[in-house]
Amino acid sequence: KELKEKEESLLVCQQVCKHLQEEVAEKERREEDLKRRTGRSESELETLKALLSQTEQEVLMLKQERELLKSRTEQLQETLRQKVQSEDSWRDKLEMDLAKGEARHKEAILKVREEARVELELERQKQQELITKYQREHEELQQKIPGLISSATKSLRMEMEILEKKLQDAQMKVAEKDGDKEKEIQSLKRLISELEFQLTMEKSNNESFLDKLRKEIKHKSDELEKLTQEKTQLIHSLSQVQEE
Repeated sequence: KELKEKEESLLVCQQVCKHLQEEVAEKERREEDLKRRTGRSESELETLKALLSQTEQEVLMLKQERELLKSRTEQLQETLRQKVQSEDSWRDKLEMDLAKGEARHKEAILKVREEARVELELERQKQQELITKYQREHEELQQKIPGLISSATKSLRMEMEILEKKLQDAQMKVAEKDGDKEKEIQSLKRLISELEFQLTMEKSNNESFLDKLRKEIKHKSDELEKLTQEKTQLIHSLSQVQEE
């Protein structure tokens, strides 16, 4: 009867040991699963940080392009200003040449009058024709000068307006890209903040759960060790009873 009781106690002890071993294995599996999930969350966070860094680099490149476009526009404006100055100097030179021509014309008239008093009437007619011709040419030049100046000024203004319109379009595009990138950066920052908060909470929960799990495993291990000792003692007692 005593031998049978020892055998039953040993069987119960073995069943309890097996159950505790299964519980310890399950706890260890859950702990590994939590570690894998935590590593995956950290990897996603690193990916988002890399994406944020890339977006910031693109924004920096857009700003550099905008500065380059601004510099190019200033160069074009300086070129147009120089062209306008060149047109003004050309107009002044043309007027100066016209004045010199008039002076030479007057000198020629005086010289002809002094040298040809005898043929005054004939020479006067010739001179009158020359005067009329020069006056006509002078009038034509005077009429052409405002047209040329107006045409050149109009062309420069049109070119200036086209360049200003292109500059405005480019600035609007750059501003739109900056706005989109800024929104994307803010969205990524919010997402990273949320993920960091979730990761922190999950780490905290996992740590508390792992602590609890470790305590349970330790408790189960202690129970298992105790039961193993009882099992050993029961086997020893059973052996003694069988010998008796």
